[in-house]
Amino acid sequence: MKRDYITAQLTAGLICFMLLLAACSSGGNSVNTSSSTAPPLPPTTEVQATPKPAGDSAFPVTIAHKKGEHTLEKRPEVIAVLDTKFVDQLVALKEQPAGSVTAAGSDKDFPAYLSDRLGDVKVLGTRDEPNLEALVQLNPDLILMTDFQEKVYDNVSKIAPTLVLDFNEDWRVTLNTMGKIMGKQKEAQDVQQAYENKVSKLKEQIAAKLGTETVALIRPRKEGIRIHTPKHRTGAILYNDLGLNTPPSVAKVDDTAYEISLEAIGEVGADHYFLLSDDMFAADVENLESTKTWKSLEAVKNNRVYKVESTLWIAYYGPIANDMIASQVAEALLGQR
Repeated sequence: MKRDYITAQLTAGLICFMLLLAACSSGGNSVNTSSSTAPPLPPTTEVQATPKPAGDSAFPVTIAHKKGEHTLEKRPEVIAVLDTKFVDQLVALKEQPAGSVTAAGSDKDFPAYLSDRLGDVKVLGTRDEPNLEALVQLNPDLILMTDFQEKVYDNVSKIAPTLVLDFNEDWRVTLNTMGKIMGKQKEAQDVQQAYENKVSKLKEQIAAKLGTETVALIRPRKEGIRIHTPKHRTGAILYNDLGLNTPPSVAKVDDTAYEISLEAIGEVGADHYFLLSDDMFAADVENLESTKTWKSLEAVKNNRVYKVESTLWIAYYGPIANDMIASQVAEALLGQR
């Protein structure tokens, strides 16, 4: 009997425990959402995973380029770039390449406007002649180049995964690609928006001051005087972003640039000239400025010629350089510093 009594007690206790458990379970359906008490973990979760850093959460990411697609499983750590505009693009995102070529025709280091933002970046030759031996020694995990260097693609792509971007694509497209590569798409959008805000304001001010006056962008070279049109990458900054008026003779040309002789410079007919100059073509610029044909232009006689550095205006086609170009245009045409 004693055994039967104990068994009955255990059975009763078990029944009470099960009833109590059921009551607690049914009460869990009426959670007070205004309570500050944190909700319980999901029934199947015992340990929450540590959140990934914002940049890491962007990977893997697939990048489309001119040779197909490439998937980055993680953020690249050692990047080599074979066009100087990529340096500007990366620095704008507070990054930098491990190695880069310098501007076309120059074996010097990178320009002053980037020097205080760069650490130890290895020089990999020039844009026109990349140094493949230096590229191998760098041992990159990603290489960025453009179709301008198509002839070296086969050799370069054997060194590391290589993305080939369009040499003439809009810098905004390139910036978006850089944002994907570095896991910084939001930062890329912010950089672009800051530029758009700036040029939108300057566009209104320039229009109010210049009215219908026209502006030409020219570059004296040994082959002749090159005239850049709105289809050119820098021309797009001047004529599209800042709204400068194109001379009719330039507007009708369906190309990024064209060349004329010294004798034909008067046919451009601009009210203002931005004169591109650099060390390579300094003698050609001086030769132009010394001629009677040049001196006879109304823009020259009225001090409406503004000499600018062609490496910044042509080679470093990125948001930092473009912002500086906009500032230099504002200084020249509006007197703003």
